Parts: sequence; structure tokens; C-alpha cells
Amino acid sequence: MDAYERQQKMRNTGGSMYQQQSPSSLLQAAAWARKAWQGLQMLGLWLALLCALQPALAQTPVTGVITSNTTLRAAQSPYLFQGDVMVDNNATLSIEPGVTIQMAAAASFTLKRGALQAVGTSSLPIKITSASATPAAGDWRQWRFTAGTNQALTQLGHVVIEYGSGVAIESASPVINNTAINYHSGPAISMDLASSPVGTGNTANGNSLNAISVPAGTIRTQVVWGIVGIPYLVQQGLVHIGQAPLALEPAKLKLSPGVVAMLRVSLNAPAPAGGTLINVSSSVPSVASAVTRVTVPEGQTSADFEVRASSLGTTKITASHATLGMAETFIEVANLPPLGLVPINATVGVNQNFTMTLSLPTPATSNVEVQLDNADVSVISAPRDLLIPSGHSSKTFEVMGLADGIGRLRAHADGYRSAWSTINVRTRSLVLPSSLLVAPGATTTVILETTEPAPEGGLNVSLGLAQTDIAQIPATVFIPSGERQGSFSLQGLSTGLTTLTATASGYLTTQTALQVDAIRLETTPLGDFVMDVNMSRTVRVHIDNFAPKGGIVVKVASRDEAVAVVNPQELFIPEGQMLATVPITVSAAAAQGKTAIDITSPGLATKSLNVHIQGAAALRVGRLGGSKAIVGKGLYSYAWDEIYVERLINGVANNSTEPLTVNMRCSDQSLCETPQTVTIPAGQSTVYFSVTGIELGSTYLEATADGTSAAKPFPVDVITPSLDIVNLDNERTTSSDKDEFFVRITVPGARNMFYQFPKIPLVVNLKITDQVPSEIISGIYDAAGNPVQKIIIPTGWFISEPAYVAQPIAVGTYQVSAEITGLVSTKSWVQRITGGPNRLELITVDDSKPVVGKNLTTHPADLSVLRFAGGELDNGSDDLIVNLRCADERICSVPSTVTIPAGDHAASFSLTGVDLGSTQIIATAAGLDTSLLSVETVSAVLRLHNAPASVDVGRVHESMYVSAQVPGGTRGFLQTPSDRIPVDFSSSETSVGTTTETVTWFRGSWSSLRPTFTAISPGTTQITASSPGFVPATSGVITVNP
Repeated sequence: MDAYERQQKMRNTGGSMYQQQSPSSLLQAAAWARKAWQGLQMLGLWLALLCALQPALAQTPVTGVITSNTTLRAAQSPYLFQGDVMVDNNATLSIEPGVTIQMAAAASFTLKRGALQAVGTSSLPIKITSASATPAAGDWRQWRFTAGTNQALTQLGHVVIEYGSGVAIESASPVINNTAINYHSGPAISMDLASSPVGTGNTANGNSLNAISVPAGTIRTQVVWGIVGIPYLVQQGLVHIGQAPLALEPAKLKLSPGVVAMLRVSLNAPAPAGGTLINVSSSVPSVASAVTRVTVPEGQTSADFEVRASSLGTTKITASHATLGMAETFIEVANLPPLGLVPINATVGVNQNFTMTLSLPTPATSNVEVQLDNADVSVISAPRDLLIPSGHSSKTFEVMGLADGIGRLRAHADGYRSAWSTINVRTRSLVLPSSLLVAPGATTTVILETTEPAPEGGLNVSLGLAQTDIAQIPATVFIPSGERQGSFSLQGLSTGLTTLTATASGYLTTQTALQVDAIRLETTPLGDFVMDVNMSRTVRVHIDNFAPKGGIVVKVASRDEAVAVVNPQELFIPEGQMLATVPITVSAAAAQGKTAIDITSPGLATKSLNVHIQGAAALRVGRLGGSKAIVGKGLYSYAWDEIYVERLINGVANNSTEPLTVNMRCSDQSLCETPQTVTIPAGQSTVYFSVTGIELGSTYLEATADGTSAAKPFPVDVITPSLDIVNLDNERTTSSDKDEFFVRITVPGARNMFYQFPKIPLVVNLKITDQVPSEIISGIYDAAGNPVQKIIIPTGWFISEPAYVAQPIAVGTYQVSAEITGLVSTKSWVQRITGGPNRLELITVDDSKPVVGKNLTTHPADLSVLRFAGGELDNGSDDLIVNLRCADERICSVPSTVTIPAGDHAASFSLTGVDLGSTQIIATAAGLDTSLLSVETVSAVLRLHNAPASVDVGRVHESMYVSAQVPGGTRGFLQTPSDRIPVDFSSSETSVGTTTETVTWFRGSWSSLRPTFTAISPGTTQITASSPGFVPATSGVITVNP
């Protein structure tokens, strides 16, 4: 049917909108119809193209928990993962080849329970990347595979994962093939010791660590390290294959003073009858101490014991056994803010999850990366690391029970005190609190839990007491279907101790100790306290009697967290103890305000502390008259008017009515030490203290105190002290008596440079050296006339006992040397022995001290040596050869000899500066007394001559040159180079004018050769002349005219 027939049919069937038309009109209509059809085809083509482009322009968002089988299709790519994306409920997430997943900032992916099928092809890889337009390492967090991973169904192939924080594998064994892991902040893959990933063709590039990071620890089950293409790396410690005969966990702890931590000693086989006794010791008990012995009970493989931190420092806790060997835990005790890990004791079922909370005492000022050490990966599964973002103070995470047993988690992060939690994993079990405590006549609520949800119809649990006259409980408690806990009331009747038992069909029975006693919660310090804004206060929680069997869990909370926050929020007091294992830290959160901290435990009366936040209190460490402390190695500084700590309120010194105990330390305790504490007395703002230098280097002094801001670290340098030999006569005759002297130790740059004192007595070795002629001094003696080679600078003194140089036996010179072995040495000035009126005498042209420029030589007439006979100038009839030398040839040089001609009494010579410093010229001649003359070498100043004021463009100037000026030198402007010297010239504006780069200044010449200055374009410039060892010279402004 053509267009005409269609129109006719429509007209005949009632299409009233049409009118009969002529054939020509119909042909025209048909032409228009064809054009319209072509237009529709073109429109359809554009719409199809737009639809094809649409997936590339839009992102498909993915958030939250995926609980059913889901496929990410290439047609909807790219996908945007936001927040924490998780696969749970045994779901499978499938990703088609060619899919791109863009990870939003701080987003993550966790395979909690289920499978991941992400298999691309070489031509259509799957890409997991940053959503940022300018991607960078660390843009997003990790892709995590946990213990709930379906190993048989989970595989990755031809995948690119980039710009995040790497892949984490925790008690999982995915298959990973042909996968590129690039540009991550951290290792490419982090893996625990219970995982067995496999796969080939993998690569890692551009990551912080191009490796699979494996923690130290013990592999207790069969595992496979089967990833090919990326190396495995144990960054620190050792991986033990199979349980060591004797192990101690954790391997490392960071604690604060007063904290009690738990260590676990483990055996590789159950203890025999009677148990196994393990010896325990601390290398520095004053830092942290432990029991001396712990017994692993018969049939058990481990036992826990306490270690208590006492003072700042480091120590090693060693567990040892005669046949099992030894194991160690390294402990650092420092004043650090605490991490919180809640709950600190928990029970969970096999293949069941529960939520834990990691917390900081105050919101993080930058991202805080926290490591979680899992003591037994076969018992529990937990993340290896967590990130608390900037501005946040807590992070929740999930732990899964894997098998019956006891697991332990330790949380640690740089700059924070470690926290730990014990997790009991039990199959289908009832769970009561570790202990119950109630006062006589009081009532408390008890929570009964199950490790798995109650079955359909609920769960009836029977309760019983071993002694019914001590307390009263109901006979049963009901847990509704699908729930995990129920509660009942416990009333104390009379003081005593009994056992409460809970039983239910199909569940493991549980028991707990019940004590009825009036035990009170207390704190140290006892009462309320005042603290400043943004600061913290440490409080110890304890009870007034011993904790019952199972210990006591104590909860702590702030009534107003806008004023003050507390961390941790859960404490534990072990059985038989009175003190909680860790203190609580109360931190101010507002500039001013009042609140209360409530401390509670079921059956105990609530303890409350009122907290008042006042103005900003702070500490300041400083030094009178200086911006840093300077102390000598092996010495301690003056303790009264040099280094101090001061208390401030709102930046102003504050004479509080209360004394303030301040904790002091050196940041690097291998370099210096301070008193552990100093006290600012009541009514004063400042206290002075001494610092002891231990080893050469630079570090800082730190000061902290409860309720105040820590002082800004104050720099301290430990330097090599100087030795001075003082009180020598410098010139004696052969008839002079013995010469008394002392050795003094000084610290240049210190405020009280003469008042730093040895920490232990310093032994100073003494010798007579440089005797000319030899053996003119027989030795050094003490006050009793006994020969000595050593003297002592006692503790608390800066100067030695006296020593004496023996009476000279001949004319000549000598020096006294003093040395503290391994620390410092020195020599005295040259000591001259004269014998009569026949002598030499060194002089300068103007009788001043000779000063010479480095690399310069004085005018030949500036220095002379004279000969005297009978006290008068002697124009002798014979030539006299005079020997000359500089006592320290590193400072200056002179001719080795000069000759005073017959008939003359003087000879002149030149002095050359070698390096900066002071020394003496020594002149000797046969039959005449020696002469000494002090000299100094300094840096000479260049003088730039004949620089033009103006030059026309295109012209040159060739009259400039340099000469030397020696500050303080005799005729210093006449000193000349001791050897050929290069002089560099430069123009400040090379586009205006240029100059010859280097000219030569010849030996003995008063001035240098002349450089050429060429004017290039209008403007101004300056010429600078410089040469090594000289102070540069710069011309005035040179104008280049058009």
C-alpha cells in the first residue's frame, strides 16, 4: 500500500481531518512525507548516539550494604562507591569486564560475608580508581577481604586497583590473577598470618611499599603464600612457622606511667602435670615491672600476667625457662594520650560478629592510622588497621569469632598509648558478666547474653545460686526469639561470696562469681579538679577492697561531652586487685564550663567527679638570655639562673596558690637527661632545673603537667666542652719556683659557661710537650711533690685540683697539654724560660699585635726579630741565624730561619695567614733566650676600586681592581696574596651590564688584574667581587645610559 492508498483508507474510515486532493497535491504530499521520514531517521540516529554516550557521562552510585546477588554491568559504568560499601548475607557481587569503579574520598569496600567475582579481560580490564579529577595515593581507603569471604567463589582477574590505601586480606584466601595494584599510600597488599591468597601475573608499582606486607607473629595453621608477581615482606620482627616452644605476646607495648597491661606467655604444647613455671624479669624494673614467676596451668598452653609501668623510659620483659628458651616484649613508657578499645572483655559465638569501638581522647587534628594486632588469627578475625579521620574521635569496627578460644587485640598508633581487649569465642553459649558485685540490701540489673540469637519461640534460661541466703534472683529469665540478651534483678541480702549459674537446653552452661559486699569506687586524685581548655587530666580508678573472682568492669561517662570527654569509657579491675589496669583521661572540650564524670559498675555506688574548665593554662620552657639551652657532654648545667620552666594562664606568668609538679624529659633521652619532675612552688611561677649532656647532638626539652598545656619543645644542644689551662706564668727564668696551674672546663655559648659540672669525676691526663730544647722540664707534680700524670675535676666542680710544673733546668720553651680521653684536649700557650740579659725579641713596626689576613702575607718590614746582649741591642760581629715557627702551623706560617747580619741587631720577615685563629710566633737562637709573639689570622675584606658611576650603552670600562684590607692589621692595606688567588666578579643585572667573570690576583701583588665591564642596555646594576676566605665587596650603583 503506497502513501496515496493509505490516505484514502484513512479518509474512508472516518479520518475527517483529511480532504480529497488532486493527484499533484498527493505527489507533493508524498515528497514531504519522504523528507519527514528522513528527518525522523536523523533524529533517531542522534538519540541513539546520545543514549550510547549517556553511561559515560553519568555515574551510578553504590552505597551501604549489598545483601543479595548483584551485578555491576558495563552498560551502567562508571560506578561511584561512596562511604563504606559492604557485601554481607552470603551475597555475591559480580563485576563485568570493562567496568570502572570510582572510589569517593575516604570510601572503602569490605567483603564481610559472601563472594566477589571481578574477572575482566586483557582488552576489557576492570578498573578501581579514585573519583578525584586529580587522583593521588590515599584518596580512598582499602578493599578488604575478611574471614567471611567465600573462598571458592571469590576471584579477581585483569583488575587495576589504584590511588587508594591498598588491599587488605584478613583470614581470607581469594584468587587474584593478572591484577595491577598501583599508587597506594601503604603496601600494595596487607595480609595477616591466617590468609592464603593465590594467583599469578600480578604487579605492584608506585605504592609506598610495592610488596605484600606480612606482620610478625606465629603461623599456627597451614597457609599458602601463593601470590606471584608481588614480593612478600616482613617489615619488622620474625614470622615463626608453628608455635615457638616459648612465646610472649605482644612483642611491643607503649604505656604511660601507672598503666597495668596484660602479657600472655604461650607454650607450643599443653603444660604437663603440675603446670609449667616460667621465670619473668624486667631489664629496668624502675620503668616497668612484672611478677617474677607465672605458671601455665596443667593442660593449658598459655597464661596471662600483669606488667605495671612506673616511670618514663624503656625496658624489656623477658620470659624464660631452662628447656623452652626465652621470649621478650619491648616496653616503652612515655606520657602519651590513650587509645580506647571497648569492650575490654567480650564473648562472641563462632561465626558471629560483634561491634567494637576504637576511640581517641580528643578529636584528631589529622588522620590517625591505628594498627590492630591480633594475637591469634585462628580464634578471631579483625581488621589489621583502622583510620580515624581528622576531626573525629572514634571508629567502630566488627570482629568475628572463628573458633573456640581466647583472642586478644592490641591497638597502637604513633603518638598514642596502646589499648587492648580480650575476646572469648564460644560455640552456642550463655554469657554472664565476668563477675557480679552488689551491696547488702541493694538491687542491680544483670544482663544475660547468648552468643547466637535465641531460637524461634524464645529461650528460657534457668538461674541458680550456690548459697541462697546471700542474694536473691528469679528462677528463670526469658530471651525473646531472635534476641541475644535478657535481664533480671539481683538483690543483695548479706555479705558473702557465691556462684551464680545459668543453664538452657542446647547452650553451654555459664557461671560467674557473685560477691555481696559494700565496696566503693574511688579515684586518685580523690576530689574534683580544675583544668584548662583543650587539656587533659589523668585519674586512677580503684575500689576500697579486693576485686572478686572474674574482676570488675567499670564504665565511665561525661555528663556533657561539649565541656569534657573521657577515655577510655570502660575499665577493668582484675581479680584480687584494687586498681584499674589503665587510668582514665579527662580532656577539656570547651573554653570554659562545668560538668561531671560518672564512674559506675553494677552493684557499686556511682562515683562522680566535678570538672571545671577554666582559662588556658600552659607551660613554657626557656633559658635566660638565650633561645636554646647549651650543655656540655658529660656535664650538667647550672641549676639556678639558666634553664627554667614557667606556668602560664592565658599566656601570662601565673603565681598560683598551689604547687605544680611538672614532668620533664629530653625528647631524645640518648642525648640528654633532666630531673623526672620539678615542682613550681605555691606562690611562684618559675622553677629552674639542670640538664645533663649525655651524647653530642641536638634535641628538645619537654615539660608536661596535669591540667596544663605541654610546653613547646625547647631546643637543647649537647656540645663538646672546652678545656682551659689557667694560672700558668707564661714566662719564667731558670731560677723560678714551680708553676701552679689548674684545668678548667667550660661550655661556650651557655649562659653560665664557667658553671657546668661533671656528672661523674673527670680524669684529666697531663703532659709537658713541645720542649725546646728537650727535657728542660722534669715533669708535673702535686702539692706534696709527687709526680702526677692525671688530675681530677670532681663532681660538682668546674675546675680541677692544682698541679705544678717543675722548676726549669734550662732556657727554652714548652707547653702543657691536657686531655679528657674521648672528649676534649687542649694545649697551653707556649711557656718561655729565660736565663739572662742575652735574648731575642719579636716586635712589630708599630708595637701592636700582628694581625694577618687568611691567604695573605704581611709587608716584609712589618715584623722583626732583635738581638740583645747585656740587656742592650747588640750589633754583633757575626751573622746570627734565628729559627722561627708558628706554635700552631694550622693558623700561620713564617720563614723557618732569618739571619741578623754581622754589624746589625735586627732582621725583618713576613707573616702568612693560613686559617682563622690565634697562636704564637716562636723565635730561638743558640745562646739567646727565646722570644714569643701572639698573632691572629682573620678574614680580610676585599676593596673594590675605580668602579664607574655611569657608562654609555655599548661602552666598556677596564679600570676596576681589588685590593685587601685586614681589620686590625698593621698596615693591613699593604698585605698581599701568599699565592695566586682567583677573584670572581658578577653583575646584579646581567641584562644591563656584564663583567669578566674571573681575574687573577698574583702572589705579592698589591692589587688584582682588571676585569672588563660591558654596558649592554639602559638601567642600573652593581658589581660584586668575591674570593674564597675574603669578605666580598660590592660597588655603588652603576647607571648605564642610552
